[in-house]
Amino acid sequence: MAMEQQVNRQYDAVIVGAGPTGSLVAAKLAAAGLSVVVLESGDRFKGHNALENTEANAGKIMWHEPRKHVGGDFVIPKTGVGVGGGTLSWLGVMPRFHQADFCTYSTEGVGADWPISYDDLRPHYETVEREFGVAGESGPFAPEPYTLPMPAHRMNWHAQVLARGAKKLGAQPFAPPIAINSVARDQRPACIYCGWCASGCPTGAKATAANTYLPKAERLGVRVISGAFVRRVNYDAAKGRACGVTWIDDLRKEHRVDAKVVILAAHAVETPRLLLLSANPTFPEGLANSSGLVGKNFMSHPTWQVFGTFDHPINAYKGMQMGHVMVQDYYQPKPTNGFARGYILVSYMMTPVTYGLLSGESYGQDFKDFLYDYQHTAAWWAHAEGLPSENNTVTLDPELLDSHHLPVARVTYKWGDNDVKVAAAGRDKAAEMMEASGAAKVRIGLNYGAHAMGSCRMGIDPQASVVNEFCQSHDVSNLFICDTSVFVTGTGVNPTLTAMAIADRAAEYLVAAGKRGDFQ
Repeated sequence: MAMEQQVNRQYDAVIVGAGPTGSLVAAKLAAAGLSVVVLESGDRFKGHNALENTEANAGKIMWHEPRKHVGGDFVIPKTGVGVGGGTLSWLGVMPRFHQADFCTYSTEGVGADWPISYDDLRPHYETVEREFGVAGESGPFAPEPYTLPMPAHRMNWHAQVLARGAKKLGAQPFAPPIAINSVARDQRPACIYCGWCASGCPTGAKATAANTYLPKAERLGVRVISGAFVRRVNYDAAKGRACGVTWIDDLRKEHRVDAKVVILAAHAVETPRLLLLSANPTFPEGLANSSGLVGKNFMSHPTWQVFGTFDHPINAYKGMQMGHVMVQDYYQPKPTNGFARGYILVSYMMTPVTYGLLSGESYGQDFKDFLYDYQHTAAWWAHAEGLPSENNTVTLDPELLDSHHLPVARVTYKWGDNDVKVAAAGRDKAAEMMEASGAAKVRIGLNYGAHAMGSCRMGIDPQASVVNEFCQSHDVSNLFICDTSVFVTGTGVNPTLTAMAIADRAAEYLVAAGKRGDFQ
């Protein structure tokens, strides 16, 4: 069947984005007998061997189109692109949120309360951990003790050195949940600790959407189209419903896909951008934006890198790039802190070339000395909760256009006063721990925002949120958003597991609604 015939038909659902949430929803809908097409703007890489373990090739799986960053604080542009989405380049850390993360306004008077709770997500956390494949320990500060499907990874020497300092300060380091095989599972091998997690994983030990949910979805008949940039969600004003999408292929030809349900899973920058690009006479400020909140309350994790140089080799590159050890002792707030919310510390190490860029030099003895220290260097990633603010936004840039001649996303982001304080506390604690571990020299690295979240928050009140508790648009009943855009607060931990659990819950709702005939 020619591509035109496969595309120009009506599907039960069209999904924008082939990352972890879009792929999960595709597999769940297909398992229920629904016809699904997934559109992905990036390329498809044939097997893990297509992404060689070099930093040069890592650029293949990063977002290529320009973005405008303003506001004063930088959001790391590490957005994955390609079939697999952000999981191609991610580092796999997958802790659960805590119960208190869902009610920060009720308990502390900051942020906002979610319309869902930890209990609502518990069965979906368990499902994703089992289906995706997660190794590790729940940890001493987990919302409840739980067992993961694979044993924890052994702590490499890097992690053991960091844990030594943490214990001296009374902390309780542990091997956190991470979606990298510690043992062979689901026809994927155990990790060989080569250190190239962010470059696509050369062995396939790291779980990605491309080696878990997408193959299952395609076996069930899901059509995945790569090189498909979605430029607009189409809207039928007479019916008050989304009716599909328009997308552009690599030859700049436009196509249309009609569908009963439209599901956006393009992440917290491109999802609001697409809604704003889809403005129409009914929604002149952007599709599904009667609240005016599409693109607002953008969040990220205020983050500092802290390095320690030791007199003996650390060889941090021998292992996973992140997540051999984590500290959550400072996650929950205390009245004596002087700031709201909290932070985590997690082991982290750059690959050699990226590390060399931190020196600010490109030749000379100082540069050589800096590179020599690489094998003697350990690193903490101090990762704090950033509070939502309507001043942090994703909008359309009035000047800069992408390769399709469309306005790029303009990300306005600045740490608030509390963000600055909590991030500084994490940085200082990481430095203290590094000294306790025996570092001869402690150096503060870069600070930035990590992980894009918010921008289309969920809630009960249509005037104060974009989607409901099942990720369904308040304005357009057959439009769903299943990615980190819907986060109400950012919490202090990595977002992917919770985004996938929310998507699993939304998929369950979609299947039930489809059986009721809600989307005919």
